[in-house]
Amino acid sequence: MREAGNTVLLVEHDPELIARADWIVDMGPGAGRLGGEVLVSGPPALAADLASPTGRYLAGNGPRLRRTPRPVRDDADWVELHGLRAHNTAAELLRLPARRLTCLTGVSGSGKSSVLGALAAGAAAALKGTAANTVREVTGLDGFGWVAVVDQEPLGRTPRSNPATYSKAFDLVRRLFAATDAARARGVDASWFSFNTADGGRCETCAGHGRRLVDMHFLPDMWVVCDTCDGRRYGPEVLEVTYRGLTVDQVLDLTVAEAGEVFTEPRQLAETLTALDRVGLGYLRLGQSATELSGGEAQRLRLASAIQRGAASRKAGLVILDEPVSGLHPSDVQRVVDALDMLLDSGNTVVVAEHDIPVAASADWVIDLGPGAGPDGGTVVAQGTPDSVAGADTPTAGYLRRYAAGRPLLDASKDTGR
Repeated sequence: MREAGNTVLLVEHDPELIARADWIVDMGPGAGRLGGEVLVSGPPALAADLASPTGRYLAGNGPRLRRTPRPVRDDADWVELHGLRAHNTAAELLRLPARRLTCLTGVSGSGKSSVLGALAAGAAAALKGTAANTVREVTGLDGFGWVAVVDQEPLGRTPRSNPATYSKAFDLVRRLFAATDAARARGVDASWFSFNTADGGRCETCAGHGRRLVDMHFLPDMWVVCDTCDGRRYGPEVLEVTYRGLTVDQVLDLTVAEAGEVFTEPRQLAETLTALDRVGLGYLRLGQSATELSGGEAQRLRLASAIQRGAASRKAGLVILDEPVSGLHPSDVQRVVDALDMLLDSGNTVVVAEHDIPVAASADWVIDLGPGAGPDGGTVVAQGTPDSVAGADTPTAGYLRRYAAGRPLLDASKDTGR
């Protein structure tokens, strides 16, 4: 495209690809309120000299992904899919080690997402005692009680949904406000502090949105700040009630990390905020509209909820993720992998489909699908520990070998086995 005279602008986190660009605009230094500055605008060599997260990786000083593998021993328990038939994928028996991190690999279109879908549907049906269309039977689920699919679908279509409401943290926050002396004196309960409840304390001019949709007639409609509440969502009487010096709208304006410092109790609220921070969402505002979140942010919100569920549930869970580190900076990839280990620490089983070679190399078990895409894929071409799969003759194996040797992955065309 460039050689044809075009100008190409992309957003990218892969240090090897960034290093091959002609010009880099590095943003930061952090995320959310801690970002938004242009740290450098120039050739890759200039960015590599910068003391920034991206600069460290460009200079070759960024840390490699760290994870301690959990060995799959001969006496391991297995989740088994029998008679799998989904799109281009077919397998009479597919085995996944329980309480371990399994990574499905393979070229795009090789059948990874089909396996994940069949696993999710089959396991959920087996726990309910029903049947699924894509798999004849799923066994090895003794002790399992739930299945969670952590994908990148939008959390909701309405701006009312936000990280605080999705994570249920706002339910606990509203109870804290309702327990204050000022709220008790007014004789109100937690629903009074909801911006979704009519006949409560929300601003009725904007119905708790903080904004109003204005009909522009022959132009597209537009949102404007509510002139009654000045964007604060609530009426003046609600805003007279404070908790630790903060009004409820000020709490919604806190980032997850800031809220974690304020709300050290009750325990459930503190743990929810900690889980959100651990998956790398400390920069998000609690009241940030779900419609403004990226697919990766939505997925990490779901991951944080799965961590909470896994820690609280008496039964083990099966957590399924499709490309959980897609579009993440290398430093954020480490956070997600650490979060997956939190799920494993609670006795859960985690299965991911991933193209990221460092993640695949850190997994406990790898199932490589292929050999190609579409009608040329859908077959298990290698499986085992990352080291054993690296010895196979598949495209993924070549990249695993290069990663283990510390060589660049973008130069792997000679070693992919194809």
